[in-house]
Order: sequence, then C-alpha cells, then structure tokens
Amino acid sequence: MQAIAAQGKFGETEDDVLRRVFNLPEHSGREEAHPPTALGNQQGRRRSYGPRKLKAERKMSSFLSATRLHVSFQDGASQSWLLPQRSDKREIRSVRDKAVAFAGANGATIGQVHAVMKALTNAGYYLRE
Repeated sequence: MQAIAAQGKFGETEDDVLRRVFNLPEHSGREEAHPPTALGNQQGRRRSYGPRKLKAERKMSSFLSATRLHVSFQDGASQSWLLPQRSDKREIRSVRDKAVAFAGANGATIGQVHAVMKALTNAGYYLRE
C-alpha cells in the first residue's frame, strides 16, 4: 500500500495510480466490490471514475522561504508575509487568514486555499497543539 502511495499524486486513489503506472484503460467494464480509497484517506468516501479533473483556472504556488510565506499566481499576482515565532498562535492565524484572503481574492479554488494552509503546517506553523 505504501509503495502505491509513494507513486501517487495528491488526491489520486490507488486505482488511479495503478492505472497510470501500468497504462490501463480508465474503466475496466466491471463494477468494483469495494470503492477505491483516496491515498491517505482510508475511509474510501470518494469513488474514482478515471483521472481527476482540474478545477483551477490558474496555477498557484504557496511556499515558505526563509522567514516568509509566499503565495503567487500564474498571471503574476503575488504577495508574501513575514512569519512569526512558531509559538505565537495568534500571529500565525493572522498570517494564515491574510494569505487565505489574498488567495480567495485572486480566484483560488478550495484546493488552492488548502494548499496555502498546508504550506504553513508542513513547515511547523501549527494552530493546534
């Protein structure tokens, strides 16, 4: 299972990964006994009927560099915020809210908004202990 997950992309199911890796057709023509589970989601609530469709109209990137959170869009809209100490939850929330508001004002999808929040979390800027 972890070997499949290592080959997967964000949001892909195990079925998506195996079909991509082995160049299998999108539909096998048979009904599955159990719906595939999304990688990292063992509850299996999302069914896969082929490759996931992209919803974003513009690419966005969010990342941390030194002591700043950067959010930029494909068309050039970009902004960055100075990061506080990891223990300052109030300021972390403030930076997160500003970054999310910027992303939303520039037409970010819910997935892109979540990517902004995940950039902070992945760097150790947690709001819950």
